[in-house]
Amino acid sequence: MPRPSTPPGPRLAAFDTPPLSPQSHTTTLATLQDGADVEKSPSTDEKDVGDLQEVPGEGKADEEHESVPTAPPPFPDGGRRAYLNTCGGVLVLLSTFGASNGWAVFQAHLAANQLKDYTPSAISWIGSVQLFALFILGLPSGRLFDSGHFRAQLAVGSVLWCFGMYMLSLSKTYYQIFLSWAVCQGLALGILFAGTLSCVGSYFKRKRTVMMGCTAGGAALGAVVFPIALNHLFETHGFAFAVRLIAYLHTGLLILANLLMRPRDDIPPRKPPPVAPQIVSFLRQPQTWFASLGCSFVMLGMFIPIFYVQIFVKEHGASETVVQYAAAILNGSACLARVTVGFAADRWGNLTVALPTTLLMAAVIFAMLGVSDSAGAVAFCVVFGIASGAWVTIMAPSLISLSASVREFGVRSGVGFLFVSVAALIGSPVAGAILRATPSSTGTNYTGVCVFGGCAVLIGTAFLSATWWLQLKRKGTWRV
Repeated sequence: MPRPSTPPGPRLAAFDTPPLSPQSHTTTLATLQDGADVEKSPSTDEKDVGDLQEVPGEGKADEEHESVPTAPPPFPDGGRRAYLNTCGGVLVLLSTFGASNGWAVFQAHLAANQLKDYTPSAISWIGSVQLFALFILGLPSGRLFDSGHFRAQLAVGSVLWCFGMYMLSLSKTYYQIFLSWAVCQGLALGILFAGTLSCVGSYFKRKRTVMMGCTAGGAALGAVVFPIALNHLFETHGFAFAVRLIAYLHTGLLILANLLMRPRDDIPPRKPPPVAPQIVSFLRQPQTWFASLGCSFVMLGMFIPIFYVQIFVKEHGASETVVQYAAAILNGSACLARVTVGFAADRWGNLTVALPTTLLMAAVIFAMLGVSDSAGAVAFCVVFGIASGAWVTIMAPSLISLSASVREFGVRSGVGFLFVSVAALIGSPVAGAILRATPSSTGTNYTGVCVFGGCAVLIGTAFLSATWWLQLKRKGTWRV
């Protein structure tokens, strides 16, 4: 009996797979005639299938293209290439975002030395502008990845980061430090961050949040190692030597990452659809606004303790040893949380896990006011590190969870990052301004800063709760 013919269209014969059973939940990529990839999850549960379909009013242009019934390449969800790629992603974030998360050490040193004539608010602008560049470039970076330019992204971002570190070692004035750290390294972070996570995520479906959490754990690991090393090297060898030595280490790690990381070659690059219509359609949905505002308010409060932790514990009775290791303790707890929270998020949903995480973070920021000795400082660093590390891991997956298909991942997260970039830009400088405006006869008054940060995170939690409720009604399950 002759086989029925199939419609013409692209086919990846090397990845032919047997038919899936009705009960199978294996996720694949269905190749469209226009080259786009749509995530399909065969299941007898109509609600699960509906989660991956276009919602009414969106993606009308896709109706012209029917998926070709050919066997598409599955997510590897493991294998040598996938795990080597993840290792490369860990090295990228360890070198870049790990050093960025250690800004508290730089802020404390600069405030006491090169920039001692500047206010805490002015100094914190350097770290804030770097974070702003990281998040504002999330959308164009994701688009470059979708277009198949990740190898170039990785190389250019690595060169920019290392160049910025070497220039920072030579910097002595405010504008030189600003150009090196905020501008040059901020651009490098923006180019590298989204593409690195997207490349790791493209190899996994069932393990995606876990493996992205492990990758993000590299940033927390770097934020443990580099503050300890820098605090010691600043005292023994000076600022220039310390930064230059870290720059040599980053150069070696990023070269190794460039050798390890490869985008998937079984999915041909495609020209992304026009971004403006997608953004307009997303902004018509209430959950987009609630999720984006929720993430931005949480980040508005979260970076305040991260930037000021070393100065804060020093002024609140902590011993010299605790002061020196405060940033490392905080980020060590964050590292553990980033690796483990992915298991909970994969089981119960990213937004479901995000709500108790942000509530805990708000409570700990308010509890900063009770720190008065070394034990309290250590307890604060540990608990806040757990909450902040968990949140950083599930923030991007929470934004992505609103997507109707894999083609929306980059734009969905990019829109959310636009909101977050504003919060990252103004959060720490506003905190510095509050510190300056609320002096105390016994030292720096942190009451206003703690109230500002805690309330910002609570407002963000309220917005995220509204997002969770809308997604619950849309999907019919609380695991969203």
